[in-house]
Amino acid sequence: MELTFEKHDLLHALQILQGVASGRNTLPILSNVLIQAADGKIECVATDLEVGIKIKVEGAIQEDGAITVSAKKLADVVKELPEDNAINLVTTANDRVEITCGAGVYKIIGLPDEEFPQLPSVDGHSLTIDGETLRAVIRRTEFAAATEDVRYYLNGLYFNFLEDKTEVVATDAVWLALAHCEPFKAPENVEGFIVPLKAVKEIERTFANSETVEISILENQILLADDNATLTTRLVEGDYPKYQALIPESTTGRAVVSREQFLQASRRVALLSNPKSYAICLEISTEQIHLSTNTPELGEAHETISVESCNGRERIGLDARLLIETLSHIETESVAIEFTTAVTTVAFKPVGEEGHLCLIHPMRLGS
Repeated sequence: MELTFEKHDLLHALQILQGVASGRNTLPILSNVLIQAADGKIECVATDLEVGIKIKVEGAIQEDGAITVSAKKLADVVKELPEDNAINLVTTANDRVEITCGAGVYKIIGLPDEEFPQLPSVDGHSLTIDGETLRAVIRRTEFAAATEDVRYYLNGLYFNFLEDKTEVVATDAVWLALAHCEPFKAPENVEGFIVPLKAVKEIERTFANSETVEISILENQILLADDNATLTTRLVEGDYPKYQALIPESTTGRAVVSREQFLQASRRVALLSNPKSYAICLEISTEQIHLSTNTPELGEAHETISVESCNGRERIGLDARLLIETLSHIETESVAIEFTTAVTTVAFKPVGEEGHLCLIHPMRLGS
């Protein structure tokens, strides 16, 4: 095999694939990227047997062929090569890869492509979603998914297919983020699916600029594709919890504040919160919100921000980490805080933007 690339084209593909290939894999070949050239196109592939990505790469083919090589080592070499020289990649005897760029020659030991796992093919029901819509529902929810929960079904995003909309949900039972978009025409026997968190992060990278993404569904896996890339992933098996029960049907208080002022004040006050609980106190009144924390070993912090409107009063304790992360993923200038009591779930909603909701369960505060 002999191929020629521009640095940007090859490096872009390798940086996306590294997220899959760089994990702790028991099989050495899973740390490799498969480079294959045939039928006038070049493709690079990585998989960890759970998530697989195939990307088309622009380049010139002098001779067809295939080889696997360490994804990290190849990316490290390509990253350091000069911008103004073409990269020539040739396979040599004993599964070696020789890379030439300008005056530099680099030889990396590879493995034969026959040992590389084949990506699964999905020929089931497919649907098309706008790329920005897909990225938006992921961006607005994935931060609230559990990362190390033994309840494995919480370690991902739940796509719930309803008649009038599709809801995308993440929760670890302490906080929750929900976003919805237009309804998907899913297969009759599919009410929804859970996409593992690792695959979610790879979807964001792989389809970062895609105008549309086609999603194919079949039993325990899905395939996402655009004109340049294909991503397959196994789905998380299990029943997602009845998250609707966590959403308050109504609240008695509502305060609207500047999202940026609230976020920055929360970050500053959190600096002196107890590192074991990160608890901060919100004292909401009709004119302002007073944020405070008091940690005997560290000190105390107080800050006040004005409200744009408010129709209730309450003293609420929240985990500052959850509050800061929530506000960081709301994209409007103002945010509405909806509450009832000091021990009931607090809702955060973007003002002027439908289809996004975040919930945080409060913490008990001392007197």
